[in-house]
This record gives sequence, structure tokens and C-alpha cells, in this order.
Amino acid sequence: MNSNKNEIRSKLALLQLATELGSISKACDIMGYSRDSYYRFKKQYEEAGERGLKNLSRKKPALKNRVSQEVEDQVIEIALDYPNYGQAKAAELLTARGCTISASGVRTIWVRHNLETKKNRLVALNSRLRQQNQLSFKSQHDMEQLYKLEQNESALDCKYPGDVCVQDTFSIGNVDPMGQLYQHTFIDAYSQYAIAIISDNKDSSTAANFLQSTVQPWYMQQQIKINSLLTDRGAEFSGKQSAPFKDLLDHADINHIQMRAYNGPVVNGLAARFQQLTYDEFYAPFLKNHRITTIEELNQQLQKWLDRYNHQYAIAGRYTLGKTAVEVLKLSKHLTK
Repeated sequence: MNSNKNEIRSKLALLQLATELGSISKACDIMGYSRDSYYRFKKQYEEAGERGLKNLSRKKPALKNRVSQEVEDQVIEIALDYPNYGQAKAAELLTARGCTISASGVRTIWVRHNLETKKNRLVALNSRLRQQNQLSFKSQHDMEQLYKLEQNESALDCKYPGDVCVQDTFSIGNVDPMGQLYQHTFIDAYSQYAIAIISDNKDSSTAANFLQSTVQPWYMQQQIKINSLLTDRGAEFSGKQSAPFKDLLDHADINHIQMRAYNGPVVNGLAARFQQLTYDEFYAPFLKNHRITTIEELNQQLQKWLDRYNHQYAIAGRYTLGKTAVEVLKLSKHLTK
């Protein structure tokens, strides 16, 4: 963070020095930049202000190092067809089928989809069969009893969309000229469908209004009931100043689960991972290249990105298994009834 601030100050100093000296060449010689860099910095500053001078993170997902989607699909299928097999046995079976992959490669894919344990693979199998409407209530009950797949608060496994959802508030940062901005985030833990808005406030009333005015109407339209809502212990959700949010949950008959958002293996941490993805793929590049003057403008752009995320992003997870959020909702809609 400090290195970014120093880089911005250095670029601003170059622009200012060139103006004071009346010579771009002299300023570049003194500051150690090329003329091409000066013109690039000048354009970035004119288009997006100081944020335009910020270096984007060079960290990118190692997508090129991943196996092909076909191989990943086969690894997932083996996990569901043979949930008792370990990674070595699964790799051996895949190789026999002509799909060469190491045991560690199998484990990497399993971890990405939260399939690394026998219990997790059985939960995912249970979820897949229910999505395909191939598991009767009695069969489901017998499977849960046989493998002790009881649903408890510490694991927070989901049975269908709306069963467990996550709400969080994310600090976007200070965006000139709008000031400090926040993203209010809501994610369905089963399908990972995401809803979000941008606000200049993070208090309990704003969080409650987001849930009541934006989230609940969408769920009502889909005919899905929100059963449980997981939040962290932020002031907007917990404590003396959280009355508006808690009152809304009571009125809507939504069970409130509070814990630190990064503690659990499946549900907890969804908001944090999604918000980091939003920052890296939307906020950082968009604010670097555009000067936005109103929250409404920025919100419009966020909604466009969210539409792409929900309809086009292949999402890893034991319930999604590489499908998009919208695809999972369509497959599992009958489970909510």
C-alpha cells in the first residue's frame, strides 16, 4: 500500500515539475522518467485523477497453469462417482481412462471445489442428486444417517438456495470527489449468486435498507425464502447501534448467525473472497481509467459487472462445481419448495 502511495507521489511530482520548469525533457531527466511515461501519466491523471496513477496489482490468477476444463470436469465426476476414493486412487482411475493427471493435481482441483475430504464429496454428491431430482427424501435421509452428514451451525452446509446467505460491508476506499465509499454485499451461499450496491454509509440503517429494498424484492420475485443470514460482528450487524438491522431480521423471520467471516470452510469467507474479486476485476481497473463523479454512475457500472459475474463466471464450490450462479439457481429451484 505504501509503495503505491510513493509511486503516485513520484508521478505527481513529475507532472508538477514539468509545469514549473516549462520543460518536459528537463523534468524527465531530473525525475528519471522517459517522455513516453510523462505523457502516459498525464493522460491517466486527466482521465481518472490520482487513482489513475495507481499501479494495478500484477498478481493474476494462474489460469494458464490450470488443467483444461474437460480434465477438471472429469476429476469432479470421479469425486462424485467414487466419493470413497482418495486422490491417488482417483488419479489412477483417471489415467486408466486416458486422462493423465497426478494425485496432487487431483487434490488441487478438489480443494478448489471444497471436495478434499470424503464427507465433503458425499455432501456434494447429495447436492448433485438433489439438483437433478434423482434423490428421494428417504434416500437423502438414509445417506445423511449413514455418513453422519448432519447439518450443524459450525459447518454451515446448505441444502438449497436461500438456506444460508451472507451479508457484509466492504470498504472500497476514498474515491475523489465522492469521498469514502462502501459496498454492501449479499451472497447466496448455495448458488453464490451475488447482489451488491455502493453507498457512502455503512451504518445499520443502510445495511437494513439494502436488505429490505434491494435483496428481499429479488428473492421474493424468485419465490425463494431467506432462512438464515450470516454476518460478522461489525457495528452495523451487532451491538448497540445495530437495532435497525436486527429489527428487520426479526420482522422477516430470518435466523441471524454471527461469526468471523473467515472461519468456516464453505460459507464463511464467501463475502471476503467475492469482495476481493470485485475489487481486483472491477474497482481497480475501472477507477484507474475513468473519472466518476457520482455514486449513481459507479453503481450502474457495478451492476453491469455483477450481471456478467452471475451469468458468466464459472464458480468453484461443492454446490456449484464450475457452473455459473444462474445455472445453479435454475438447477436447484425445485429444492426450495
